[in-house]
Amino acid sequence: MKALLVVIALVVSTYGVVDGCEPKSAEYLLSAPETTPAYGVLVLRKAKVEAEVSALSEQVTNGHPSLDSKRFELRAIRREMEKMRAVETSHTSKLSSAVGNLILSKVALEVELNDLLLRLKPQHPDVTKKATELAALEREIENVLR
Repeated sequence: MKALLVVIALVVSTYGVVDGCEPKSAEYLLSAPETTPAYGVLVLRKAKVEAEVSALSEQVTNGHPSLDSKRFELRAIRREMEKMRAVETSHTSKLSSAVGNLILSKVALEVELNDLLLRLKPQHPDVTKKATELAALEREIENVLR
């Protein structure tokens, strides 16, 4: 399996030379955050949410709460993907599918919190409970990635 990945990485890096880009080494391509299971989990969810946004855009008006919520989720996923791309290559081995699922849980909590804040005051017990939950999950994800 690793040999297949090396071949694919070499083909991709060679393609970069043809395309005018600077080629990446096979080692880099194998340790890049974009090649991790966690990133793959986020890519799958992003594709699903993009499809949902597209379908909702055809069904409801631009300011509809469900459409706004899905757009918020899409922005949160993209933000997490950016964070993942910034992870040092020495830590990419920690980016398992379980971590990807934890990050998706974090995104779901962010969406829920955002939806609550649209309806309730920040001091409301439901809002504070969700914010506490989100903070705890963020700490756990940070601990895993250390």
